[in-house]
Amino acid sequence: MSGPLELAEDLCRQRQEALREDLRAAGCMGLLVRGRGLLTRLFNYRARDVFPAAGLILADGPSVLSRMPGVEGIHVADMLREFEGAVRSSLKPRLADLALEPLLELVPQGCRLGLDGDLPLLLFGRVEPFDMRPEIERRRRTKDPDEIAFIAAGAAAGEAAYVAIEPLLVAGTRETDLFATYQAAAVSAAGRPIGELGNDYRGGEIGGPPRDRALREGELIPIDTGVMVHGYYSDLCRTYPVGGVWRDDQLAAARRVVEAHALALSLIAPGVSCRSVYDTVSRFLDGFRGWRFDTHLGHGIGLDPVEAPRINPHWDDRFQAGDVFTLEPGLYSPELRAGVRIENDYVLSETGIRALSDSASVVPH
Repeated sequence: MSGPLELAEDLCRQRQEALREDLRAAGCMGLLVRGRGLLTRLFNYRARDVFPAAGLILADGPSVLSRMPGVEGIHVADMLREFEGAVRSSLKPRLADLALEPLLELVPQGCRLGLDGDLPLLLFGRVEPFDMRPEIERRRRTKDPDEIAFIAAGAAAGEAAYVAIEPLLVAGTRETDLFATYQAAAVSAAGRPIGELGNDYRGGEIGGPPRDRALREGELIPIDTGVMVHGYYSDLCRTYPVGGVWRDDQLAAARRVVEAHALALSLIAPGVSCRSVYDTVSRFLDGFRGWRFDTHLGHGIGLDPVEAPRINPHWDDRFQAGDVFTLEPGLYSPELRAGVRIENDYVLSETGIRALSDSASVVPH
């Protein structure tokens, strides 16, 4: 990536203001924000888990962020408050409670307070808790341009890492070494720490974490990864034949999966049922040459690795403009020596679908 990438201050403030509308409608005096992802989205606060913060958005007042001194970043709040979380570099216990204490004077006794999670013990019996998670989830499903930029940066770093590991996709390479090379290349491409890196790095299997096991000639390895940048997840999968040579049946499966992407994309638009898209693609894939498709077709991504919309027959979500989602069709069978999964990330708008990745490029035409 060229140049620093940050969440936009004006968009952070717009996201805060949108929640103020929901707070007023619910009769809440404010929203207490403690979740790491929501602190990022609303305040541009991103730090390690050991450096917690707390935010408060007043329905008819300022936004306030409580943090430890020295935490880097351009934090978006009307007021900043600090708490001493360490003594001579040793972290104090119960830091989450310490982060909350500077905000307590702003929370009147007996008020209705919106929450993004559980009620903190410090507020037990002091406020009337109100669960704001449904409104929060509805608001954060539609991604703003600054959020999409981070997801796209993660996808770009993931694609650069695939290029870095391709020379290692030969018999004898250990899965753990493949994972380590991928992770190092993704960090280098992102230009910053990337957080926990999922997900699948096993040769001859449809998924699982890397093992101290050597790759074997001719088996397939679906490499399903999620590079997270500034708290926003991408999610990609490319499938490779170890040794670089596709068997005829493996290539037929791979091409069918690529066609399934095109089929799904031809069906998706705002308002379309995710279940209906799944059912159509499942009929196209499941049973092809006796191979199976028995997983979900995709899902939303953002501050969590799996969000709405869920393209899965067990939900009945509908696509909407602003969704950032994955498609990950696959075909699996022991005779394929695992199976083929291809996963790309997409952005849906009122005018169409934009791809953030090109995992199908590894499949010969």
